Amino acid sequence: MVMWTSNPAQLAAFRSIADEFMQQNHSVTKIDFQSITLDQLNTVLTTQIQAGDPPDLSWLPVESSRQYIKAGALADAAPVLKSTDGYDYDDLTPSLASRWKVGDALYGVPFSTGPLVMYYNKDLYAKAGVKSPADLIAENNWTWESFRQSSKQLTDKLSIPGYVLNDFDFKNWTRLLPLLYSYGASAWNDDATKCTADSPEFLKAISLFHDMVFTDKSSPVPGQQADFWGGQAGATTAFLGSSSLLKDAKFKFGMVPTPTGPAGDTQALGQSSIVTLAASKHKQAALQFLAFLTNKQNSAKLAQFYPPIRGSLLNPKTLVGTSTILTEDLVAPIVAAAKSTGKIFPSATDATGVADALNSSLDKYVYVPNADLPDALKKVCAAVSPHL
Repeated sequence: MVMWTSNPAQLAAFRSIADEFMQQNHSVTKIDFQSITLDQLNTVLTTQIQAGDPPDLSWLPVESSRQYIKAGALADAAPVLKSTDGYDYDDLTPSLASRWKVGDALYGVPFSTGPLVMYYNKDLYAKAGVKSPADLIAENNWTWESFRQSSKQLTDKLSIPGYVLNDFDFKNWTRLLPLLYSYGASAWNDDATKCTADSPEFLKAISLFHDMVFTDKSSPVPGQQADFWGGQAGATTAFLGSSSLLKDAKFKFGMVPTPTGPAGDTQALGQSSIVTLAASKHKQAALQFLAFLTNKQNSAKLAQFYPPIRGSLLNPKTLVGTSTILTEDLVAPIVAAAKSTGKIFPSATDATGVADALNSSLDKYVYVPNADLPDALKKVCAAVSPHL
């Protein structure tokens, strides 16, 4: 099984589940876990498949789901899952598994479905005398426009960024999805056949971000570094799992769902699944291990690290788990938002080509001062369209 974690506690959890599986299934005597980085994954999988020596299982990000399903690279797990005693297939939340379904087939079981949430530095907002995200929520005014205003005010008062996108660095367009989704925008349509980065909705959303960076100076410009986790910015959007970065924080922090926009308060959900490779030399055993890994009991064990999609586990208590940072009060509104308005990251058949074209064209035409954004977005679509 290929995975992209090297965290000792996470690896130990998988190892423990694997040992228990082998105790119950004596035909399987060894399970290896191969840790790589996410950016190596596509190369590793395609190279090993072509060499006739693929892994039996792998983690796979949702952005690649359509690409691997259309290529016939993944095995349908639904028959084994449905026939496994006690699995409770119907407990898998249908809307959160939709990117992995084709008809009755299920080509991956999401084990981690995490919302991009907003963390903010309470001390900096108090020092600047600026309304915090919590204050804006209390006023029923939690919008990207009001957040932009408060971010500029904080920057004007303290001369530090009011807002920084985590893991972005102007190279990872998916970190803009909370803003884009709230404006009803995406870079392409639902069936990944047409570029929509030149739509009016996308223009309005990206204009707000562009203004924060180049007009308000409340978000870092390309090349400028600001570490929210080190207390150098007012707020950031990051995954729920990033809360572990706050364990040594010297400041008080809050966590809230991302702001609402013209299309509502849709929350952007990143997702990864565990998949069985169609070319696996041990496909049946791999599918059985997949069923064991993602049953109720083991999903609960893994939920301390990865937000599950099982309805029975989608609650604050499960997601807080053994965390010393999160509390049920902090997590409750996040869970409610993800359940009611959560929207999974988009996918495309040529996932790698689309992402590369989109990131590079945004960098060239959009992430520059004085950009003519309507014209820039037409150029973005010209770059992206051949990959759709």
